[in-house]
Amino acid sequence: MLGNSFKTIGVFVSRADDEYQDKVCRAIYHRAYELGYNVGIFSTFVGRGDPSYEIAESNIANIVKYEDLAGIILLPDIMFVKDYIQKVIDNIKKYSNCPVVSLRQTMEGFQSVLVKDDDILEEIILHFINHHKFTKLNFLTGPEDNPASIQRLNTYKRILTEHGIPIDEDRIRFGDFWKAAAYDVVEEWLAMPDKFPEAIICANDIMAVTVCDALAERGIMVPRDIAVSGCDNIDMSLDYNPPITTVGVPVADMGREAVDKIHMLNIGKPKEDPSYIKFVTHIRESCGCKINIDIEESYRRRNHILKELADRDTTIFDTAYMSIDLTGVTTLEELNNKLASYSYINKGFSSFYMCLFKDWDKYKSNEEYGVALSDREVTMEVGIKRGDWLQKVSFEAKELLPSIYLDPEPQAFYFNMIHHRENCYGYTAINFKKFQAYKASYQGWLTNVCNALENIKIHNELNMLVFKLEDISIKDELTGLYNRRALHTLGQKYLEQSVENNSNLMVFSADMDNLKNINDKHGHAGGDIAIKVVADALLNSAEDDEICIRLGGDEFSVVGIDYDDEKIAQFIKNFDCAIQSFNQNNEHDFNISISYGWSITKANRYTTLEECLSVADKKMYLQKYEKKKRGL
Repeated sequence: MLGNSFKTIGVFVSRADDEYQDKVCRAIYHRAYELGYNVGIFSTFVGRGDPSYEIAESNIANIVKYEDLAGIILLPDIMFVKDYIQKVIDNIKKYSNCPVVSLRQTMEGFQSVLVKDDDILEEIILHFINHHKFTKLNFLTGPEDNPASIQRLNTYKRILTEHGIPIDEDRIRFGDFWKAAAYDVVEEWLAMPDKFPEAIICANDIMAVTVCDALAERGIMVPRDIAVSGCDNIDMSLDYNPPITTVGVPVADMGREAVDKIHMLNIGKPKEDPSYIKFVTHIRESCGCKINIDIEESYRRRNHILKELADRDTTIFDTAYMSIDLTGVTTLEELNNKLASYSYINKGFSSFYMCLFKDWDKYKSNEEYGVALSDREVTMEVGIKRGDWLQKVSFEAKELLPSIYLDPEPQAFYFNMIHHRENCYGYTAINFKKFQAYKASYQGWLTNVCNALENIKIHNELNMLVFKLEDISIKDELTGLYNRRALHTLGQKYLEQSVENNSNLMVFSADMDNLKNINDKHGHAGGDIAIKVVADALLNSAEDDEICIRLGGDEFSVVGIDYDDEKIAQFIKNFDCAIQSFNQNNEHDFNISISYGWSITKANRYTTLEECLSVADKKMYLQKYEKKKRGL
């Protein structure tokens, strides 16, 4: 996998740009690089509850040939997209035989790198009780089905019980480890004056910051009126005002430990399982304590945040303009050229590849993008490596990327699906000069690409529809031959081509001699059979892009170019043979008789199609007259 001499570790994650995921993935890559592994990070964006969007996003789990992975690392507690984790697990069980490591959550049959969630919040809760003498402690945990949520809640209950503080279920609420639920919970608690807390303990920092915001909107200040704490020690917890009291895990240690477990298993020296990473409690101002501020560090972080905000504003503008510019794109070539000019938006990238499935614009959605994708062919439509534009190339999907463009050293790429709602078109791969996650803006950038592909697909479909409608308008429904309208459009084009090339124009006219008799004896069904036999005979005799036309009823015409006497003789011979073959093997109790004539004209700018057709018709009617004279 990844087409070089190194084995590959697959990492499955959502929202790779978030702080925790970024730090873990960086650590995984650095340790994997030291040990000689590639890293493929298969990431999803969150679809804000749109089922069709998330169906396609979760298909990132299905572009991997699991048999070729040397190890798998899962971040199950933040694989937010619906069905994503289940698809990965199903594929692992069906196809994989490599070590699998789960971070922060135990999973049956897999190795684990864990934090002791059953006591991670112990020091903070004890700090509130022993140092601040609080007894009115409310607790906001995560989802009810999340193991970490339950363990952290159990720690809260255990410590309160040990200190003789009654467990009040009204002071406990389940959240979502995100922002929305925190506002609702604050509203609910403040609506119960007798439950007004001295402190709100949150099971993660995002909810803690959101609780502080929700309280401030209601004129309640932290920590003056209520103390608040979090968990995870994300950067925001330190940058927020007041800084959040929290507990954190050296996240990088988790990533390194996961790679070490995989490597040791691969060389037959398994490490003790599960592995536990120590956590560190950080007492800050949100609980009411004073802390000494490192002024230099504070200034550095402030300047960093200001730069990030400025960069974000620039990126928002650039991405919006990119969206406008891509709106009019109607071909892949146009899109490919424009992507080169907009690649700079992804700051710090080293390589970018856009790989589309063969016939990407023909596929519909969903489960057809299973692991069988590894047997398919994909085309690298866009390849940019260290500023160089790479030549388009097709390759087997199981390689993920074309080996001819990969460096001869361990590689690390982020993979994302390209799709519009549920319709999957392919995937992208991106890596960076200094290993990092892409910024949050990458989702918007990639969405622009997906929308442009959808526009191209719709444009192609409309063109095909227009072509089909045009085709219908000039095609005879019964025989599939062109109709009379085509004689005056396509026939005129052939005449112009003959004039331009100084070549002969051939016009062939044919008329059935006995269609009325066939209709009278065998009905119109029999007549239709006879008409289609003549049409097929003309088509089979036309070997050089001739236009075969049913003028109506039993009248036919053929227009061709570059004809001479020998070529028309061969055409007539083929046509006669086809009609005679039907008559000799006829199962319909009737024979077909045809009269025909032709003209071969050295066309010039004064030549008209009507004149050529008139000459052919005269010969045809002469043949028909001779047959009648002979009683045929």
